[in-house]
Amino acid sequence: MITIFNKTKMLLLLVIVSAALTFVSCNKELTQYPATPAVAPSGLALGEKIAATATDSLYYRLIIKSGLLPSINNKATSFTMFVPDNTGMKVFINAISGGLVPLAAPDAVFSAFITANIPAASAAGIVLYNLIPQTYTTGSILTSFPNMQMPTGIILDPTNALVRMTNFPSKRGSQLWLNNIPLTGPNDVAVANGVIHHTFTVAAPPQTTLRAPMYAEPTLTYFKAAIARADSGAVGLGKLDSLLNYGVTNMTILAPNDVAFQTLLTGVITGALIAQGVPPATAAATAAALASTPAVFSNPALYGSLTAATVKGILVYHFLATQAFGAYTPNGRAFSVNFAPAPGAFFQTLVNTAFAAHPGIRAQATFAGPFVSGIQFTGLGTFPPGGAPYSGASANAVKMDQHAVNGVYHIIDRVLLPQ
Repeated sequence: MITIFNKTKMLLLLVIVSAALTFVSCNKELTQYPATPAVAPSGLALGEKIAATATDSLYYRLIIKSGLLPSINNKATSFTMFVPDNTGMKVFINAISGGLVPLAAPDAVFSAFITANIPAASAAGIVLYNLIPQTYTTGSILTSFPNMQMPTGIILDPTNALVRMTNFPSKRGSQLWLNNIPLTGPNDVAVANGVIHHTFTVAAPPQTTLRAPMYAEPTLTYFKAAIARADSGAVGLGKLDSLLNYGVTNMTILAPNDVAFQTLLTGVITGALIAQGVPPATAAATAAALASTPAVFSNPALYGSLTAATVKGILVYHFLATQAFGAYTPNGRAFSVNFAPAPGAFFQTLVNTAFAAHPGIRAQATFAGPFVSGIQFTGLGTFPPGGAPYSGASANAVKMDQHAVNGVYHIIDRVLLPQ
């Protein structure tokens, strides 16, 4: 994303310099041409079309609350707008009201809730996040991974309008999504200044970088402690902790939960103790006690088994990566719907930075219509070591599509091993 912005700024600079050189090198008066008045496109603008569509009345109420109606009705601009119809808005409002507004309530109740309970700034954030400042028909949405990363109307840097929050349209077969929200249609609704696609519900803009929600997850205390151990001696973005908080990355993380780490660590420590001559029963009991707290990663007595390099090697196998210009970077946001339903779909990870030939993680999603009911991930390695590749038990996603400004994470119930 930074590369794109830097190239764009350089291109603008070159254009400005070129224009300046052209101007100062000309010593004759420029030819004057008669002005051609701009002709506004005919037909309804975005807001006008939504206002005229009875089944979009609740989203129109949200637009009114946002104060953005004049902007999206400007026919000198061009937009792609993702609009949940009234059914989709009811799903959204029922959720954010904690069920206080039941799905069966009259439209007027939902409209009143928007007016009274959604702040104008929040309404604007939602509308802007579901707005791409150019026209994209469904035929323009790609099926490849990584997903398309499109700029939204949310500007993150007030000094640079190019730095924007992004959303992620995708297509697999005939089904389309915005992030993990299915497009339900009607789509490709042409208006004078753009196009409208309809979504199952609101695609809400993320609020923080990955670090805050992941560290606040009550089932990821070992993951947090493992990162602290892995970061020993690292600096800058070499620290996984810093990477989680770096706003312009675009990551997908598979985060093993506490039970997953406890299971792995108990096995690792048991094996190490037995190798030292400790009786198996005693080794198992001691290992279970040591692995019963995240402090296991900061126990100096275990540093020989849980070296910073070993822990980091395991963790980076849970960061998906894509290759660009010969390097593997954490630059691909995979929502649950972007994992294939067929077995044998592989995704590279940050392990490929050191071992380019590593096949990655095998993933398989289970779909129920346009939604995913589960994902299984299988690592190359097994514990104890020696199992056939990709024959070990799969990790199951127990929490999916946790979205942040700089990526998405899925919580899984096993630690994946790269070898």
